[in-house]
Amino acid sequence: MSIGKEIGECLQDPSKHQLTDIDGNPRELEPGEKPLELSAGCKDFIKTNLACDSEIENFCQGMFFHGDTMTCLTQWTSASDLSTECAGTLPKKAEEDEEVDAEKEAWRAKKKAARKAAMDAIEKEKGGEKKKKKGKKKKKDKEL
Repeated sequence: MSIGKEIGECLQDPSKHQLTDIDGNPRELEPGEKPLELSAGCKDFIKTNLACDSEIENFCQGMFFHGDTMTCLTQWTSASDLSTECAGTLPKKAEEDEEVDAEKEAWRAKKKAARKAAMDAIEKEKGGEKKKKKGKKKKKDKEL
């Protein structure tokens, strides 16, 4: 069994959760402290790992519950290689919002103008160095 799969099993079974202090020693819940609760995102990630078991094994080098698991399934693996069950648990691709309000459009135009001005200044500076170098060569030729 993959180590990643063991992590998933542990995450799903609250009886396997163990609280530790800063030194890694087991400890009990403090008064008023709530037990570990998994976030909705974490629960979705667990569902994806379970539903995409064979895909992770075959296309993602068995990287269960790994930082690259979602990247592998959504970007490195062809959608045609995913089962319908697996594909159904993956996050939907965000569609680009083509409507841009006037304020954002003005901000974009301002940033574009600032980038262009910076690039022009760099080009002017580079151009000035080249002209100086050319000028020196001419002076040397005149002295000879």
